[in-house]
Formats: sequence, structure tokens, C-alpha cells
Amino acid sequence: MMGRGQRLLRALGGARSDLMDAAGLGLLAAGAFVWSTVAGFFAAGVAVLALNWRMSEGRE
Repeated sequence: MMGRGQRLLRALGGARSDLMDAAGLGLLAAGAFVWSTVAGFFAAGVAVLALNWRMSEGRE
């Protein structure tokens, strides 16, 4: 028969595992958000530079 302390430790161990999984998924989601945001700003910057270059070429 399992003691009360052993059951508590097993329950806490399972909760800790779930929390670690959730933290890992949260970090993964945050990393994906940061990467996509940086990539979006980079793409927008390249588009603005290309538009600026096209406008300056037409002016000459």
C-alpha cells in the first residue's frame, strides 16, 4: 500500500512534467513569434528599399 507522501510526490512529479512541457511549448511559440516578426520587418524593409530604388530610377 502506497503511503500518502509517496502519492503526493508522484502527483507533484506528474504536475512538474506537465509544467515543463507547457513551458517548453511556450518558449517554442515565443521563438516562432519573434522569428516571424523579425522576418516580417526584414521583408518590409527590403520592399521599401526596392520601391524607393524603383521610384528613383523612374525619376532619372
